[in-house]
Parts: sequence; structure tokens; C-alpha cells
Amino acid sequence: MPDTVNLFNKVAQHYDALNTFFSLGMDRRWRKRLSNQIRGAESVLDIATGTGEVAIETVRNLKGCRVVGADPSARMLELAVKKISASGNSGRIKLARCGAERLPFKAGTFDAVTIAFGIRNTVDPSKSLSEMNRVLRPGGRVGIMEFAIPRNKFFAPLYLFYFRNFLPFIGSLLGTGDEYKYLSESTSAFPQRESFIRLMSDAGFRTEKPIELMLGIVIIYTGTKPISPKG
Repeated sequence: MPDTVNLFNKVAQHYDALNTFFSLGMDRRWRKRLSNQIRGAESVLDIATGTGEVAIETVRNLKGCRVVGADPSARMLELAVKKISASGNSGRIKLARCGAERLPFKAGTFDAVTIAFGIRNTVDPSKSLSEMNRVLRPGGRVGIMEFAIPRNKFFAPLYLFYFRNFLPFIGSLLGTGDEYKYLSESTSAFPQRESFIRLMSDAGFRTEKPIELMLGIVIIYTGTKPISPKG
């Protein structure tokens, strides 16, 4: 795995615009759908928050909640500060520079944890999931949104060609072709669907049926931290 912190520092400036372009403008709808899975949460940790897009959508969608956005990329967080301020949500969103594998929060701190398109870029996804479980209160929710390979045998080859060739090509026009090549390749290599659900279960989550969006190119995995029986 490359140095993903440095990678995201490089792509930060154009990251949101390219996400919107490559998702055909569906990215905000996906973020709202993700935040709907943790409805009722008052304290939320958004891991791999990037420029704060999920954090902003969460406070817009969930009235009264507060979000801590965590990311190891200094450049992403610089942009997040500006974006959060411009959205008028500085009072409800705080930022922390840290990776998913070692979260600087006490056990049981948050009602919910989210991560969008970031779990596959962590150094150790299993350890990251265990950390998410640790910082959740019993009964807390986790929502994980990630790219996937479609199951449809006709659509999958078209999608893979687009993802593996067109995405890096556009990135190369901005001087980040190698970085976007890695981002596209990492999707194919990352455990998906049943394999990822097993990782969540191994980390202690009670998992639910995943939500597949846009013909299965995006999946939202959800789960709950069980409440231990008394006594």
C-alpha cells in the first residue's frame, strides 16, 4: 500500500470536484443516505472525513447532532476548515488529525461512527473496525459507505473499464494520474459484500443487510454495537 496520507494531500485540491464528476452528481445524495442510517445520533465521529463533506451533510440532515471529523491528511483538514466555516457549521463540527487505526477518543464516546470511501485506504481495515467499535457506546450505530464491483455481468465490465481507465486519465490531466490509478485499483482488491460483512462481525458489530446504490457500485454497510446483557 502506498503512503495514503501523502496521496490524499496531493489529490485534496480537486478531490470533491472529481468525486461529483465521477459520481454523475450523485455523491451528495449518497452522503445523505449514509447519514440517514444513523438517525437519532447526537454525537457522531466521521472517519476519513476529508474536506468535511459527510460531516456537513450529517449536521444538515440530523438536527441537533454534533460531529467530530477525523482524518490523517493535513491538507484535507485545511480545506475542511474552510468548507465547514463557509457552511455555517463551525459550532457543530470539530476536526481531529488522526488515522482510523488509533483513535484518540475514550471508549463509548460516540452514538454513531461513519466513514465514506475511506475504509479501503486504511492501513489495517480490521483494526480500524475494532477501533470504531471501541469508541461507540453500546447500542451505537456504524455506517460505512464504499465502492464495490457491480454483480451484473453486463454492467460490471463497462464500469471496470471506466473506473480503471477514465478515472486515472482525468486525474493525469490534473497531475495526479498515479494517485487516481491507486484509488481505482484499491476498489477491486478490497473485500466486498459478504467478505466485508465478516470483517465487521469479527470486529464485534451486529450487521445488517447492506444497501446497494447505483447498480451496486456503491454499498452502505450498517451495524450496531451490541448492548451487553446485565449481570
